[in-house]
Amino acid sequence: MAIDVNLGDANGQVSSNIYGQFIEHALDCIEGGIYAPGSVYADDDGIRKDVVGLVQRFAPSVLRFPGGTIMCQYHWKDAVGAKENRVWRKNLIWGGELSPEFGTAEFIRLCRKIGAEPMLCINMASGTPEEAGDWVEYCNGTGNSYYARLRRSHGFEEPFHVKYWCIGNESYSEPDMGIHHNVDCYIRDAMEFIKRMKLTDGSIKTVVVGCGEKNWNNAVLRKLHAVTDYFSLHYYASTKQGRVYEPFEGERQFQEMIEEISGCINEYPDKVQDFNPWYRFAPRQDKIKIAVDEWNIWNYENNDTYGLKPVYCWRDALWSASMLNLFIRTPAIGMANMAQMVNVIAPVMADEKGAWLQTIAYPLIYYRRLMTGERVDVRFDSPVIEGTGQIEALSVAAVRNLGKLCVAVVNRDFGRNYTMRLSGYADGSGEGDVTVLTGDGWDAVCSRDKSCVKETNIRIADGEIEVPAGSICLAVMYEK
Repeated sequence: MAIDVNLGDANGQVSSNIYGQFIEHALDCIEGGIYAPGSVYADDDGIRKDVVGLVQRFAPSVLRFPGGTIMCQYHWKDAVGAKENRVWRKNLIWGGELSPEFGTAEFIRLCRKIGAEPMLCINMASGTPEEAGDWVEYCNGTGNSYYARLRRSHGFEEPFHVKYWCIGNESYSEPDMGIHHNVDCYIRDAMEFIKRMKLTDGSIKTVVVGCGEKNWNNAVLRKLHAVTDYFSLHYYASTKQGRVYEPFEGERQFQEMIEEISGCINEYPDKVQDFNPWYRFAPRQDKIKIAVDEWNIWNYENNDTYGLKPVYCWRDALWSASMLNLFIRTPAIGMANMAQMVNVIAPVMADEKGAWLQTIAYPLIYYRRLMTGERVDVRFDSPVIEGTGQIEALSVAAVRNLGKLCVAVVNRDFGRNYTMRLSGYADGSGEGDVTVLTGDGWDAVCSRDKSCVKETNIRIADGEIEVPAGSICLAVMYEK
C-alpha cells in the first residue's frame, strides 16, 4: 500500500544559509585539518587543497569561526599581522596551545576558497565591547580609521565584508568561562556589545544566544529583539547507548523547542518601527530567524578528547538528512551550521596521508545541489518504526526551483521498504528522476580508501517513488 504525500502551496524561500558549517580551534579541526603549512597538500596560504576540494562538493553557504566555546578566551588581535608577532596562549578549553597562525585573514581566505559567507563569534566572556567594535572595524572599515588602516597595512586593501556576528556562545552554560550565566547579565552586556558593533557598521547582522530554557529565551527576546536578526539554538543528538535508532529519539523534543521559540518570536513585529533615534543606528528591519548554528551527533565523554573524534555510520547520514528536511520545512529557521567541518565531529576527515568524506557529508552534497528554492508544504502520515514507540519511519521535505519540484524522502526504517505517492501539486507532471542513496548497512562507515555510500538512479512513474529501507531518495519532477 502506498503512502500518500500531499504537496501543497509554496511557503516562502528556503534560505541557502541552512547549509552552513562551523570551525573551531579544537584538537585538529583547524591546525593540521584545514591549515597545515609545509604539508604536501597545502597551498601558498597554508590551507589544505585536498580538504578544500572535498568541502567545495557540499559548498557551505556560511562558515562560523572561531567558536564555539573557545571564544571565551579568543582575542582577535592575537592573530592578525605578521606571524612572528602573533600571540600564543594556552588553550584553556580543549587543551594544548591556542595557535594564532590561523586568524582573521586566514579565515577569510578559506571562506573565499570555498565560497562561504564568513560568520564571526565575539568574545563576551573575557573581551570588551570596544574589542568587538574594533574587530568589526578591522573587517569592514573603509575609511581612514585606525583598524581599517591596520587591515590595509596587513596587505588587505579591500574590506572583508563580514555580515554575520554572534554575540557570545552558549552564554547560559555555567561550566563555561565568563559571567553571563545569569540572563540579566547577558542581556545587559549583549546590548553594550551590539551598540558598539552597530555604531561601527550598521549593516551587520547579529545573532543572540538562545537555549532550551523558556525563561532565558523570553527575557532575551523581550530586551534585545529590536537589535538582533537571529536567535541562536544548538542541538546535538547522541548515540551513547548504542541503539540503532537512538539519534532520532530527541527529534520531537527539538521540533517542540523550535515551535516554542517561533511562538516567542511571533510576539514581536517583523520590522521594528519605534526605536529611539539616539541609539544612532537602525533597528532590525526583518523578522527574526532562528540560527541553529551548531548541530550534529556528538557523544560527550569525560576524557581528553570529549568524544570529539567519532566515526559516523550510514545511520548518522540518515539523521543528518532528516535534520536538513526539518530545516527546509521550518520557515522560522534562517540559518544552520553543522559542527564542525573538519576532523572534529565532522563530515571531512584529514590526516597526513590525505582527506576523505564521512557518511554525514553525502546528504550535504546532494541537498545543496537540489534542495534550495521555494519551500513546498508537505502533508502525510508516517508509519512508526516497529519497536521504537514513536519514531517516524519517514522524513520528507520539498522545494520548487527553476521549473523543478524536488522532493527529499528519508526512510529511517532499516527493516522495511515503502512506496510513496506524490499528489496535490498542481504543476507537477508526475514523472521525473530519483537519486537513491544507500549504505552497506546501518553501521557502514567510510574510510580514506573506500566510500560505503551507494548511488542508484530510478524513474518516477505516475508520481510514485519506491523508497528502500535505510535510504535517502531525492526526486526531481519537471513541470508540465
